[in-house]
Amino acid sequence: MTSLSPHSHANGTCPMTGQSHEWCPAQAGDSRAPCPALNTLANHGYLPRDGRRISAATIIHAVQEGYGISKPLAFVLGYGGQLVLGQAGEFSLGDLARHNRIEHNASLVHDDAQGRHEYAPSAPDDVMLKALLDDSRDGRYMTARDVARARVRREATYGSAVLDSFHAEIARGEMAIVLGLFDARNPGKGEDGVPLAMLKGWLHDERLPEGWKPGRTTGLWETIERSAEIRKAMDEMRRNDSTTDR
Repeated sequence: MTSLSPHSHANGTCPMTGQSHEWCPAQAGDSRAPCPALNTLANHGYLPRDGRRISAATIIHAVQEGYGISKPLAFVLGYGGQLVLGQAGEFSLGDLARHNRIEHNASLVHDDAQGRHEYAPSAPDDVMLKALLDDSRDGRYMTARDVARARVRREATYGSAVLDSFHAEIARGEMAIVLGLFDARNPGKGEDGVPLAMLKGWLHDERLPEGWKPGRTTGLWETIERSAEIRKAMDEMRRNDSTTDR
């Protein structure tokens, strides 16, 4: 799409893109979450473009089609997410910003809910995004160890335990899924991790790479294993009181 003029997604579709999965950013009145994964699916039309009237079943179908996520993991994200959200029936992406449900403090690219506010910001913070990208050891790829480094750095700014065990697992799991989706999967050529340019575009613009098609299935068990890998690296860094293992 070469140019975009303001328009409406009020009926859940985009008059500029039609039924395609071409990218179109959120327009005035659209609902978005502090979750780039779901916002991206809305921006590409896998979820309603306006981010409204979404069900667990809608989420399940969208993450399978848009990201190639396995059915078991998709069910956990869809029905498990709705259970944690505590909202029966349909919901909007903005509902996911409700503090301390799925959303949590110490996000890597989103600011915390402020004061007594019920909802956290949904837009990524540019300074926080740069800090995350700077945690890449080689400046080219983001690995599980880089994610661990970022999480330790972020949580250390609070001075005490900021996340309960449940939300700490969510925080690790979020990035474990991202690593599974976009991992270059070519460690023999020094490409073990997510290319930073791809990660930046996805987190900042909430946009899939040009010509994107899921190249593999991201499953539940591998996500659990990758989350455990991140936790192990975090524990090691905390024991050594260091995130500078570069």
